[in-house]
Amino acid sequence: MTEIVIIARIEPEDGQSEVVRTAIEDLANASRQEAGNRGYDVFLSLDKKTEFLIHEVWSGAEVITSHARMPHMVRFKEIVKGKARISVQKLAKL
Repeated sequence: MTEIVIIARIEPEDGQSEVVRTAIEDLANASRQEAGNRGYDVFLSLDKKTEFLIHEVWSGAEVITSHARMPHMVRFKEIVKGKARISVQKLAKL
């Protein structure tokens, strides 16, 4: 299996930073418990104090598919919908 890295950049809309931050923290705590998760770190930008970056490491593509369907992931998407801009990159080591 090829290890997959996901980088997610999350930019809350004005006034939504605390709601989004709490949702990210809940998501991170639950995601770290998932089978196939090898790392899940959350960072706060030093330049943009409300921008978050999530660095995830997964054991393979099939566990990412499973992760996307987990109740905590579905709940996260519902909470932040319309409250944040999210960009996601999926990467594999060379």
